[in-house]
Amino acid sequence: GVIAEEPRVRMGSDLLDLLVGGDKGVYGLPFGVIIQIWGDSSAGKTFIKNEMIASTYWQMGGPKANLVWESDDSESGDTFKTQYLYGIDIHPETRKIGPYEFYDSSTVEEMDGKLTNMLNWMPAGTYGIYAVDSLDGLADKEIIAKEAARAKKQAKGEEVKDEGDFGAHIAKFLSQDFFRTKHKPLEKKKTTLIIVSQTRSNIGGGNYGPKRKTSNGDAMEFYCHTRLKVSRLAWIMREGTKVGVVVKATTTKAKTPRPYREVVYTAYFDYGIDNIGSNLDYLFDLRGDDGALKKSADSIAWSANAKKKTMANLKDWLDKNGWTAECKADRKAAEGSNSLTVDWVIGWATEDPERKANFDEEFGEEYSRDELIKLCEDNPEMAEELTRRVREKWEAHEDAVASKRPSKYGTRPVEQPAEEPVETTEAE
Repeated sequence: GVIAEEPRVRMGSDLLDLLVGGDKGVYGLPFGVIIQIWGDSSAGKTFIKNEMIASTYWQMGGPKANLVWESDDSESGDTFKTQYLYGIDIHPETRKIGPYEFYDSSTVEEMDGKLTNMLNWMPAGTYGIYAVDSLDGLADKEIIAKEAARAKKQAKGEEVKDEGDFGAHIAKFLSQDFFRTKHKPLEKKKTTLIIVSQTRSNIGGGNYGPKRKTSNGDAMEFYCHTRLKVSRLAWIMREGTKVGVVVKATTTKAKTPRPYREVVYTAYFDYGIDNIGSNLDYLFDLRGDDGALKKSADSIAWSANAKKKTMANLKDWLDKNGWTAECKADRKAAEGSNSLTVDWVIGWATEDPERKANFDEEFGEEYSRDELIKLCEDNPEMAEELTRRVREKWEAHEDAVASKRPSKYGTRPVEQPAEEPVETTEAE
């Protein structure tokens, strides 16, 4: 049979796949690593978690996928209708993995036990995703015990005090027990751990430290393969109603050759991450630094070889088709002057169907952003072309910023094109 390429955890977005892939021709995350998705409220962290599970499931064959996942909604905040959005129920009320029935965790110890049972059960050849959303929504056994003790004191009319450990026990458990014992089994069982984290004020950061940070200690940052920070740039409004968000995502840590990159993408509450729209925004530079669409979104030339509509190019086009004299005569008759302008030539070219077809072939037919989205949705080949162009633009930028310096030691090997998968037989 054909030697299959090792699957990867996909992000539901070509741009996010490029961001976390971190190398040429690498898209998405490897199975068996830890990724932290962190940021402020309303930045779309849960969106990414759901997209990672859904897109990976469908990328691996849908119902035939050898994928096991658990979405541990510790905050009870995942209210998205994933069956409607993605065609699968990512977070049913109860779910079964092997012999185990899983419910949402309430403590870090419970979450640790669930993940251990999942990893111990997983058969060879199976891939896994365990997502906890969020780690900040979990207590620990000591906190639960303190809560029970406080309740007893209150019932007896005794004074109740808050000891105030500020999550120190959770950070200690994660550092000394959880991450130390999980990172190797995750790798061995090809299971990616997604940890969603909220941010809090960094009180001890001083004047130069970050204003916001995540809790739960430093072990998280040490063991993570990728830390993906997301922040909301703008709301997407429709008739005065918030219907989505424009998000900036940055890899604040990545065990790849290309860390600290960033992308901007859009997501709609009733749709999910808009891969096509985000690709168009990136390819044609349609959004400003504030996340708002530019005027150029109204008129986009899709053709890859489209020429700029300068006066020189327009005159060359008229001369090539023998239409210069006719165009000048028509302007003289209409406006009393036979000198040509860009606006006049474009208007003259597009008012006649034959001339318009010729003009579009030369300069590229123009569409609005919404029209291009619809065309890509209706034409899979066009959507694939869009993905290809986005990847080419990304790699062109990476090539432009590369140092291109010779190797300090020895000679760097010449990069070879990727080999096609080869077919083997049982005898081989």
